[in-house]
Amino acid sequence: MDTLMPRLEYDCENCGACCRCFPIFASETDAEREPAIRRETRQLESHLATQDKAYQMHPLPFLESCAFLKEDQLCRIYATRPAVCRRFEAGSAQCIEARERMGIGRQDGS
Repeated sequence: MDTLMPRLEYDCENCGACCRCFPIFASETDAEREPAIRRETRQLESHLATQDKAYQMHPLPFLESCAFLKEDQLCRIYATRPAVCRRFEAGSAQCIEARERMGIGRQDGS
C-alpha cells in the first residue's frame, strides 16, 4: 500500500531566517531596479565586485539581518528585491538550514 507523505509547508511570513543567516549580495542591475540598495547597503570595492555582487546587503555592521528586513520579518523592498532573493525558494535545503539555525519550524508547528 502506497502512503502519501504529508507535504511540508514553509511560510515566509514571520520568518526572515534567510535574511539573517546567509550573506546577501545585490548586483548593479538590482540596484538600478531598487535605488535604496545603493543608499542603504555597502558597495563592494571594485576589485571584489562581480557581475552578481556589487552591493553587500547582509551582514552589515550594527545590523543582525538584511538592511531591508522589517520588524515583522517581511521585506521592505519585496516587489523590487534582488535576483538572489527572487531565486531563494521557501522549503529548499537552504531555507530549512536557515530555519534550523534560527530555531524556526514549519508552518504546521514542527
